[in-house]
Amino acid sequence: MTDSHADMIDQDHLREMIEVISGELELRPLLTIIVQKACELLHAERGSIGLVVPDEGIVRIEAVYRMPAEELGSISQPNEGLAGSVYARCEPVLLETYGSLKTPKLRGMDEDSVIGMPIMWRGDIIGTFGIGAGPPKRFGDNDIRMLGIFARHAAIAIHNARSYEREKHYAGLKERQRLARDLHDNVSQLIFSLSLVAQSIGAGYERSKEEGDARTARLLEIASLAQREMKALLFELRSPPDDGNSLAAYARANGLGKALARHCALTANEYATVSIDVDDGRLAPDQTEALLRIAQEGVANAIRHGKADNVFISLEYQENELIFRVTDDGRGMAARQPETSASTQIGLASMRARAARLGGELHVANRMPRGLGVEVRLPLA
Repeated sequence: MTDSHADMIDQDHLREMIEVISGELELRPLLTIIVQKACELLHAERGSIGLVVPDEGIVRIEAVYRMPAEELGSISQPNEGLAGSVYARCEPVLLETYGSLKTPKLRGMDEDSVIGMPIMWRGDIIGTFGIGAGPPKRFGDNDIRMLGIFARHAAIAIHNARSYEREKHYAGLKERQRLARDLHDNVSQLIFSLSLVAQSIGAGYERSKEEGDARTARLLEIASLAQREMKALLFELRSPPDDGNSLAAYARANGLGKALARHCALTANEYATVSIDVDDGRLAPDQTEALLRIAQEGVANAIRHGKADNVFISLEYQENELIFRVTDDGRGMAARQPETSASTQIGLASMRARAARLGGELHVANRMPRGLGVEVRLPLA
């Protein structure tokens, strides 16, 4: 790969990161995404961002990417670990091996090449940025340069998020964003399903009166569900307790698997088959709702834009994380029409925000030989 080609790739990643910054107001989800993009750009395996607590003279890790579970929320004193070393020096730290630190904190990473970078705002250190990768990877001067750019954007993100938190309208703005995501992820999908079923009623009656009546009944059931979802959102604006009629409330009461089965039975078209393999006994309530909304968007995109015949939803547990997937055999991302891109991008941004808010990450990629895969990784509750 030529230097000019590599620079073009670097610039693409930077533009993507800036777009993410401009669309997210909450600090931790934003920093989580920045860490992920930094690791992808530097071809690193893991990373973290720590924020300085000036009154206590410490660094607290606030966002991680593929780090041990105990790293998130951990505290470093000056000269303790990579974050503490960067905090004490206020300058980049490049080490061929993590184990060469005087006081390494993490086990099993002694041979990792690491970079530490201060996050500076108007001459003061407000945080630290750390990146690591196992052998044979070794970081160099270009990696320091690129991480420095990321650190400057992290400083802007921290400053902006803290500024928003001080503004009186911040709580209202957050609530509007959440309601907009819920409207897009749920109510708009139901409305789309209404249109699909409505278009099929005539064909149903041509087959038989019973088939037409069944499709009409399904149309009314989806309309009733959409009305209940909208009613639940309106109730939330008035802050009363959940009346239990929303799909999210159903999921909390009956589990993610049953909620997905209920939703897909109503909203999937007659040509698509949705298979669900979900053991949801270890999910926290907020994880249940986030995965429900992500699955709704993934299934809708697969059917609406990907024209998929089969959609597969699965959930598996590993030692420290859960992996949730929505895959399909449709046309993939590149084959989708330009007019669908705006809606798709809104949905992808919403899914990423929901995953990041719970300390996780979301990846979207075309599958071979055809189709699209959405993968969510969240820390175990």
